[in-house]
Amino acid sequence: MSDEIETLARQFPQHASTIRRLQARDPSFRSICDDHAEAQRALKHWEAAGQAAPERVAEYREIVKELEAEALAILETFQSN
Repeated sequence: MSDEIETLARQFPQHASTIRRLQARDPSFRSICDDHAEAQRALKHWEAAGQAAPERVAEYREIVKELEAEALAILETFQSN
């Protein structure tokens, strides 16, 4: 499993198999996976900066949260069909 898939699979383990299927065949979902992994890396970077960048930490936490909500909506729609 690639890093991009792994970050979402850790967040939503109950959807891991669906994440793999969608990532393999849906370019839009794959883009969300890529963006989520990149946002997670940036968040870890800014969290490590500590007090130097609280605005960036808040910004990337929000981005991660939004991408997870978008991914979850797709996953739930896919599984309900």
